Amino acid sequence: MRLLLLLLAYASPLLLSAQTLRGRVLRADSTATPVPFASIGVKGKADGTVADAQGRFRFPDSPELAATDSVIVTGVGYRPGRLVLGQLRQADLTIRLQTQPQALREVTVRHRQLRPQVLGRASTGGIAHWQVNSIVKDSIRRREKLGSEFGTFLTSPRNCYVDDFNVYVESNPFQQVRLRLLFYAVRAGRPAEQLLPTDIQLVLADQQRGWIKVNLRPYNLQFSKGQKIVVALQWLDAVGETPGYNHFDVPAAFPSPLHLIYTRDKSQAKWKFYPARPSIYLNVQSWR
Repeated sequence: MRLLLLLLAYASPLLLSAQTLRGRVLRADSTATPVPFASIGVKGKADGTVADAQGRFRFPDSPELAATDSVIVTGVGYRPGRLVLGQLRQADLTIRLQTQPQALREVTVRHRQLRPQVLGRASTGGIAHWQVNSIVKDSIRRREKLGSEFGTFLTSPRNCYVDDFNVYVESNPFQQVRLRLLFYAVRAGRPAEQLLPTDIQLVLADQQRGWIKVNLRPYNLQFSKGQKIVVALQWLDAVGETPGYNHFDVPAAFPSPLHLIYTRDKSQAKWKFYPARPSIYLNVQSWR
């Protein structure tokens, strides 16, 4: 039996409470527009969700959650919002996020002597898998998957500019899948602050499979020689399903002692690490 890394298809416990925690995430300015697909997570726990396109969210309560537990609301390009879980139990809250001031990224002229290079795994197959069950018929269980993350650690051997991101999708039963692409710095061997202030999303069409590419040249993303980073995907949404397919699936080579991936069930859950190498890579232009 092949090994399955149930990164997003973890077993769902029975809901012990009928209460649903809900709210809405808006910009903290005069426009009060929604913050689409903001992440909501209970610090240190595998509880939370992702808001929809209108900033609305909901997730099940649990007796394991304390009223004093911290709830962190994040959006790419915004300062995190913080509250305690007891506030969500008392009311349908509106949470307002302030935009994060960003220094303008320098526009640089690329070196004349560049060489193409691949960072990551450009091959397919493997006995490990990042999987999401096709459970869209059960809307409650489907929401439990929102916000899960999966990432791979990479080290740039040279100074480089990033051209594009690539991920191989082996199976896809959904009519539409929405993922968020994230880049993290690495501190003490763990993902730390995000490296890009821009919300980059992948929207896969009906049953789209094979190599999926995202052009990253407009973001002027650069890595220095020896810099360690994490390239990650966050599950934001899926709609519809096609009979005959069971999972959304990204393969990975396992075991791969010299490489590492991480997973976490929600945006504030604890990290989990595995010696594997997924079918994810960056095309870069490097120089010494």
